[in-house]
Amino acid sequence: MIVNGHTRDIQIAEDGTINEVEEEVAFDSLPANVQSALTAKAGGAKIIKVESLTRKDKLVAYEAAIVKGTKKSEIQVGPDGGKLSHEE
Repeated sequence: MIVNGHTRDIQIAEDGTINEVEEEVAFDSLPANVQSALTAKAGGAKIIKVESLTRKDKLVAYEAAIVKGTKKSEIQVGPDGGKLSHEE
């Protein structure tokens, strides 16, 4: 869905509870350590979209869509900009 001009994806369980929310956020609104971590992990690729990932009302990661040349991919960092033990 689109809310206030940005995307929000919601995953709802069969019982109606919300499993996960991915919400687009502005890169410049992120904490400096998260911006630095995403920029470093992008390795020169252009960051075209950033989303916060929330599960059970807890921020678990930030995910960025990146493009380098014609290749598109996604990267993730933890809520503090740190490395994740596994992809969310």
